[in-house]
Amino acid sequence: MAQINVLVAVDGDALANRVADGSLSAGSADRPTVLGSYSSSDVFISMIAQHSVAVNDQGQSELTIQAQSGDFLQWSMTTFGNNTDFTASIYNGSFNPSNGIEAFGSQIQQENNYLVPSDNTAPTTFEHFVNNFSVYQAKLTKVNQRIQYTLSFALVNNQTGNVVGYFTWDPFIQVA
Repeated sequence: MAQINVLVAVDGDALANRVADGSLSAGSADRPTVLGSYSSSDVFISMIAQHSVAVNDQGQSELTIQAQSGDFLQWSMTTFGNNTDFTASIYNGSFNPSNGIEAFGSQIQQENNYLVPSDNTAPTTFEHFVNNFSVYQAKLTKVNQRIQYTLSFALVNNQTGNVVGYFTWDPFIQVA
């Protein structure tokens, strides 16, 4: 049993600009806007995982990972601006076929972080911060299958607190 972490980076500026100019729908929580696949969603989404589980080129929206039955998957999301201008959070997922995976859903986690003080060039002390972040988790339960899944996320403008939109796309998991 392994923990496989998938980091998803979203281009919040590009999505917000497309929603603002009307070329992309903002969607709703129940009906998120589909970002397409491959080259269509690559302009908005990049995913990476541990090198040992990535099957295809990383940094694209269609990351295929190699996993074993019993492995836990955890997706976390940020924006390319490190969630400063916009915050992106996964709130839902669906799996096809669904009989090979047990989804636990979205969870807020809290971790202690220690960062270099901004005025210290040769750090010997670190400042303590508490980091809140959202993850989506699932457990693989069946072998020898390819699972297509969708992840849905909300994008929020951090200056106004308003939701920019709700979006979704669909990568794959190959279970050995």
